[in-house]
Amino acid sequence: MTASRAVLVLAALLGLWNLWGYDLWAPDEPYFAEGAREMLADGQWAVPHVNGTITTDKPPLFFWIIALLSLPAGRVTPLTARLPSALAGLGSIVLAMRLARRAAAAPGTARLAPEAPAVSGEADAGLAGLVLATTHLHWDKARSAQIDALLAFLILAALSAFVEFRAGRAAGRRSGLLFWGAAALAVLAKGPVGLLLPLGVALATLAWDRDLRAWRRFAPCAGPALFVMLVGAWMVLATAGGHGEYSVWGAFERHVLKRAVFGMHHVQPPWYYLQVLPVELLPWSALVPGALLLAWRRRGDPADRFLLAWAGFIVLFFSLSTEKRDLYVLPACPAFALLVARLVRATAWPAGAPAPAVRAPAGAASPPRTAGAGWVTVPLEIVATVLAAAGIAAPLLARRFASGLAPPALAVGAVLVAAGGAILAAALAHRPLRAVLVTAAGASATYLVAVSLLYPALDPMNSARAFALEVRRATAGARAAGERVVSFGLGNLPEAIAFYSDGVYLQETADPSRVAAHLEREAEAYAVADAARLPELPPGLRERIIEVSAADLNRKHVVLLRRRPGEREAAR
Repeated sequence: MTASRAVLVLAALLGLWNLWGYDLWAPDEPYFAEGAREMLADGQWAVPHVNGTITTDKPPLFFWIIALLSLPAGRVTPLTARLPSALAGLGSIVLAMRLARRAAAAPGTARLAPEAPAVSGEADAGLAGLVLATTHLHWDKARSAQIDALLAFLILAALSAFVEFRAGRAAGRRSGLLFWGAAALAVLAKGPVGLLLPLGVALATLAWDRDLRAWRRFAPCAGPALFVMLVGAWMVLATAGGHGEYSVWGAFERHVLKRAVFGMHHVQPPWYYLQVLPVELLPWSALVPGALLLAWRRRGDPADRFLLAWAGFIVLFFSLSTEKRDLYVLPACPAFALLVARLVRATAWPAGAPAPAVRAPAGAASPPRTAGAGWVTVPLEIVATVLAAAGIAAPLLARRFASGLAPPALAVGAVLVAAGGAILAAALAHRPLRAVLVTAAGASATYLVAVSLLYPALDPMNSARAFALEVRRATAGARAAGERVVSFGLGNLPEAIAFYSDGVYLQETADPSRVAAHLEREAEAYAVADAARLPELPPGLRERIIEVSAADLNRKHVVLLRRRPGEREAAR
């Protein structure tokens, strides 16, 4: 089996194993699953509906794919909701390996150690795929019913077409149509960012190459026409299917312009990604600074310039936005993986290759085993220490949350400690390639143990299933009489309750006076609220309501409330 095929088998295992083994967790997964469920239930596919109302948060492509994959079973399940992301994540690895082969075949590819022999394109591809498959941010989002793995794949598809054009392997018209078609689908997945990111990376690369005029050969008319046709067709469909309730411009203004300038839910400082990327790019984050430095030193190589422009533009783009989340920079993960792979390629080579003569530093007891090995081994020594420390802390931290988490956390911790020790041994022996392979193996083992043991143990604390079923049972009589159940301060939990209750839609409000008016009515009335927000209700009402059910969901203590029986009659 070739290196690339072995990596694809591993990536498929990491992405698909036990997707069905735990429920969909708020805040994001139930939102997309509920949108797809409502498409199947009410047949309204033009504009997504969530919690019984039109949602302007996201375009429909991801909902469509989940719904289509759920048609054979007739219902949305954790597997069918997560499968689009898993397939997109696998597709991203395939395209990243293809780019690695192209870069290895390009003439004039420099190496950090000139004496080191070049590694074959197949090995380059396997290494790039291995790094991407085991990068935490990529692995995590490729297993989640969230839109970003699909967005990252479509952006990578567009950029791959651009690379083919720049390398002269494809005509401008053909590659341009692929670029604009992939960008159009990315827009249908997550809005204008699906075009802005690949377009920005491509133009930044051409500007760095001082060749902006080349853009005129990149399907200058046919490509944008295809984009307008695909996106415009959906806009017309959405406007007609929304029956006056959906506005494309209104959605753009609220969820693009206002989010970028003012932020809505995730306002973060400009240096936010300096804080989160070291965690999200584990276990390779310690190699990223060296990889960036090496690429900058070799920026005469077009491949290095492209990768620097790719990673730099995306991180800078979202750093300038007021609203930030770690997953926003997922489209940059393949660039970071390729940069790390090129660093390893420049400092490591297959076993048996002759080690070049390197003059020992003054005072050193013995020369290093390989030229430039410290670029890889020293950062991996840091990674090994961090992983071992995390493994020791894992069961101790788990015990603080719930006693039932201790055994699976202990298993994950044991794998982390073993991986840290093995990585450290290889790194201290100055075996960079072996250290890289052991790091990938340790990360893979950790992920598989986590999704097999730890995630199912976490499920009762993260799933809204039990509480949603209780809401459906307790409120059945009131809903049969035409009453709505009000929600107060729940954030994204109403869609999770709607999904697991099979269509109990909560009437959301942020106004405590509306909650009070609802519960004070003559008819039997219910409300679901964040317990931390209950002091906002009138004191007299708080004394007359009872807690029917409660659960801890998504870091909230959520309660189902109703007026105490007989209170109004007694008052009379």
